[in-house]
Amino acid sequence: MSVDVIRKLERGRRHTARMDTLIRIAAALDQTVADLVGKPRGLVVGAEESEMYRLRRAVLDVIPAESEPPTSETLRIELGENWGLYWAGRYAPLARALPYGITAARAGVRAACSGAETVRAQEVLADFLHLTASLLAHLAHDDLAALAMHQALTAAYASDNPLVAAGLSASRVWLLSRQGLTGEAENLAMATAREVEPRMGTANVDQVAIWGENLRYGCVALARGGRHAEARELLPRLAGAAARIEAERPSRPWQARVEDKKGTAPLAGLGFGATLAGITAVTVAAADDRYREALRLEAQVPAFDSISPAMRSRHLLTVAWAQMAEFRSADSVGTLLRAEKLAPEMLAHQTIARTIVTELLPRRSRQRLPGLASLAARMGVPTS
Repeated sequence: MSVDVIRKLERGRRHTARMDTLIRIAAALDQTVADLVGKPRGLVVGAEESEMYRLRRAVLDVIPAESEPPTSETLRIELGENWGLYWAGRYAPLARALPYGITAARAGVRAACSGAETVRAQEVLADFLHLTASLLAHLAHDDLAALAMHQALTAAYASDNPLVAAGLSASRVWLLSRQGLTGEAENLAMATAREVEPRMGTANVDQVAIWGENLRYGCVALARGGRHAEARELLPRLAGAAARIEAERPSRPWQARVEDKKGTAPLAGLGFGATLAGITAVTVAAADDRYREALRLEAQVPAFDSISPAMRSRHLLTVAWAQMAEFRSADSVGTLLRAEKLAPEMLAHQTIARTIVTELLPRRSRQRLPGLASLAARMGVPTS
């Protein structure tokens, strides 16, 4: 690593660095990137009482179950509503809802009387634990998130549906990347992609969706690990998979398909497709310090409004990072405020958001950046 970068960070002449640099610093100091930028653990907005305590008890399976568990169909409806909270970035009500769902799903597995019932119950349990692991990662409870993901994979394998386990692998890759384990994330993503790699002309579209999602996370892991040329080489393959997806929506694109009270199955977050392939190209360019290219590609992302508020908000943080790096400070603040409006509860839990705000705050002495100080206060970022 550059001694000059470390010197500037230590002396306060720089307040952030690109993600692969932060990952290397965190690894050397035996910390996480979240630790380096002061990301809080637990709920920042909307907490009431003991949410994390109840979530921990549910994951550790120490909550007494009801004598008559709900049916798998009832739990699927609740699961859909919970995924809706997740994709809207509403972490506090989701944290309060999940313990019941996890406990009821475990009870459903134990009460299943036939092979078919057991398969359905295990799949529901896998989905609840998958969602729980994703939430816990945002709340910086990485070890508990890893435990929930391990349990989700165990349930997925028990469901005897290989695509469920392969779909969970994409989220596991994301969890590893968040912890700075980019090499491990890339290896897992590419191994899973090879296992389900389809022949585009004849493959089931579900396979293409799972393959594309794992390839996407592998691409991002490569970029954030500093292997930029390899990440760029994957982008045409992502575009090819996305083109197939656009022609025929999969029946179960990873966790995106959920059921509502009418029994239909809308997309909660939009699974892999052209929009996410375009967003990935922006992420790869930004990770390689090609900020102008990232901003050019951002303008070409198709159907941006069709994805969930949480996904849009997270993508806008990448855009804000590129604008910050190009010293378009006012534009960066404006993009941050757009991201906050889409998912207000989510922003304070995003490491990249806290990093951008920390870098922008000293620029107020030379530039007028209205809205930045109040945004920092809402996120809990010190302004002095």
